[in-house]
Amino acid sequence: MTPEEIQRTIEQMLAVQRELQNSQLRQREEIDIILPAIERMLEVQRELQNSQLGQREDIDRMIRLVDRLIGYSITDESEHISLEERMAALERRVRRLEPEN
Repeated sequence: MTPEEIQRTIEQMLAVQRELQNSQLRQREEIDIILPAIERMLEVQRELQNSQLGQREDIDRMIRLVDRLIGYSITDESEHISLEERMAALERRVRRLEPEN
């Protein structure tokens, strides 16, 4: 190889290396843009999960309430609110908890 060919080969290798470095820098910039969005999505997901857990707890309480109301209705305990009134209140609460579509 002549010195000129060696010089051209070295210049080509340096050009490839520069392009690789530039590409890595562009990818890093893209990651820096995308990462906060991913972190926000994870935060929203955690908030949704917590909300769902709260709704599940509310539903479990309502189920227990319905069970008690059925028991009251069967035993005809007059000191408690009527089953119909409690069910209406329960339906109102369920409507408030249901996600709006």
